[in-house]
Amino acid sequence: MTHASRRGLALALLAATQFVLVLDASIVGVAMPSIGAELHFAPDDLSWVANAYTLTFGGLLLLGGRTADLAGRRRMFVIGMTLFAAASLAGGLAADAGTLVAARAAQGVGAALVSPAALSLIMTIFAPGPDRNRAMGVFGAVAGAGGAAGSILGGMLTEWFGWQATLYVNVPLALSAIALAPRLLPEASDRTARGFDLPGALTATGGLALLVYTVVGADGAGWTSPRTLGQGALALALIGLFFLVEARSAHPLVPLRIFRQRVLRGSNAVALLTLTAMAPLFFYLTFYMQRVLGFGRSRPGSRSCLWRWPSPPPPVRRAR
Repeated sequence: MTHASRRGLALALLAATQFVLVLDASIVGVAMPSIGAELHFAPDDLSWVANAYTLTFGGLLLLGGRTADLAGRRRMFVIGMTLFAAASLAGGLAADAGTLVAARAAQGVGAALVSPAALSLIMTIFAPGPDRNRAMGVFGAVAGAGGAAGSILGGMLTEWFGWQATLYVNVPLALSAIALAPRLLPEASDRTARGFDLPGALTATGGLALLVYTVVGADGAGWTSPRTLGQGALALALIGLFFLVEARSAHPLVPLRIFRQRVLRGSNAVALLTLTAMAPLFFYLTFYMQRVLGFGRSRPGSRSCLWRWPSPPPPVRRAR
């Protein structure tokens, strides 16, 4: 195998892995009604099937990158994929709501180990210049495609095999990546990296998770209830503590000086507003299409809609 073909196969492996990780953030979306019915989720808790994954994935992403730099990128890639596969299997076998949410959170932890390791391996395999630029372009494009394909593949798998298939599909893909990693990926680490900054990772993830939990439960408890106000204050305190930890840490996960860059602040604000608007849209559209419009119930015995929603009442005709 030539050096160029080996690099091409390594890029294909890393890009495909990132595709699966991003795909998993949205693939369960169409299956939400089926999951909620079969596992008896409370209406306010169903969103945690998606939130548990995205919060642990995003909240521990920086810690996963630091861990890969210190412990070895290929090693953390394999460990993360192993955890991701095991959590996907546990999620598909889940018999209750708590087990599924815990499995989704574990999936997020595995993804937070794999994704930065994969990105760092691309930087290691490809030298600066046109080759690295093309590789980064492929990596980013495939990641974006994973988010777009999640709803389509999730609907197909749920319709044909049941909601469990949206989780089981990760297992053979992850096992294939684990088997190919020692053959295609180099072992690399950053000898200049120091410190894990575990307090920073825990306060960031804990603060964001509690803030989401507060917002989700505020509709039932009341926006001005002591529970909502207390949880919201604690969440903001944890987020504020994160910035305090980063300011005083010798090896912070997020050096606060980067926020002095106007372009970075603006792009982060735009990304935050975009995702805040788009992410809930998929959740509500799924229920609107299945509950109100009745999509997914066209075939008798279809497993994609275990909730038998009543049909909308006929319009009332007024007598003339």
